[in-house]
Amino acid sequence: MIERVIVRARAKQDIREARRWYSNISHELGEDFLTSVDQAIAMAQEYPLAFRVTHRTFRRVLLRRFPYALFYHLGDDRIVIVAVLHQARDPRVLRRR
Repeated sequence: MIERVIVRARAKQDIREARRWYSNISHELGEDFLTSVDQAIAMAQEYPLAFRVTHRTFRRVLLRRFPYALFYHLGDDRIVIVAVLHQARDPRVLRRR
């Protein structure tokens, strides 16, 4: 299990924007989105090699219930969350992160 998790500023922004969008529909839905992100991070920590490599060196965890994916880099002692993107977005946006 990986103990250290770093969430980059752009990924935090992704999470805030998506949560805000879902919260506009319902406060509970916004909270459920955050819970889903937390679960995806926990899965990446617990099973860091279980998720396939996509887009060069990024690994991807699909969020439950929401059409989003969490992208991370795996280091020796940490994971670095670089993006939380809607699955309809062009994944080439990762090149800039």
